Amino acid sequence: MNSVSMPMRYRFAPVLACFVASTAFGAINHAAILQEAANAMADDYMQEWAYTETSIESETHTVGRYDPRQTKGERWQLLSVDGRTPSVEEIADYAEEKEDDNGSSSADDGNHDVSDVAEPGSLRLIGETDDYWLYSFTPVDDDDAEKFMKHIDATMKIVKDGPYIEYIDMHSNKPFKPQFGVKVKEFVTRLMFGPAADGGPIVPLSVDVRVKARAFIAIGIDESTSISFSDYEYVGD
Repeated sequence: MNSVSMPMRYRFAPVLACFVASTAFGAINHAAILQEAANAMADDYMQEWAYTETSIESETHTVGRYDPRQTKGERWQLLSVDGRTPSVEEIADYAEEKEDDNGSSSADDGNHDVSDVAEPGSLRLIGETDDYWLYSFTPVDDDDAEKFMKHIDATMKIVKDGPYIEYIDMHSNKPFKPQFGVKVKEFVTRLMFGPAADGGPIVPLSVDVRVKARAFIAIGIDESTSISFSDYEYVGD
């Protein structure tokens, strides 16, 4: 089973903090707004909040529950696979994979710089209503995304009543070749966030990813992943 663990593979709060820029747009200090919205993201919510993760990937539909009160190896429980009761082996594989994801992400020290994620000077206020601000930015290439992010357009919506980041959208602006023999026809990602509960921290709510590509002419790739996080329950002291 290749279940994606969204909270483990995406370190939301540190990444979002990287979008803070020193430039103010007009009379409003948008740098301060971005910093406040980034600070609202709870990077340690998995220590005190239980939740349900529903994943649809490669036509496999899995539902699992995370509970930090349980001991290591028992914190992730697979509830169903394609609507049926999972086998003992599936339950064990799921728990092991989730624990591995949790361990691999713990090495992140949370120290980031805006230049690691957003191209300097790329943040732009492109829309505003009474309820939100909308920004565009250019993601930065890193060692794992060389020649990729420059083909991606990105936007971020910040809700004023908070403030907090409601979503980040990233999508390719046209087909491109990130490396020899590979042509990406479509890349779309949306990350959504919101309160875990009334008065609770800002946490991930969903992630949707779609990739269409072709490798060395003969290999077609058409994959999509949809993950949602729901039923947040405070279980801390």
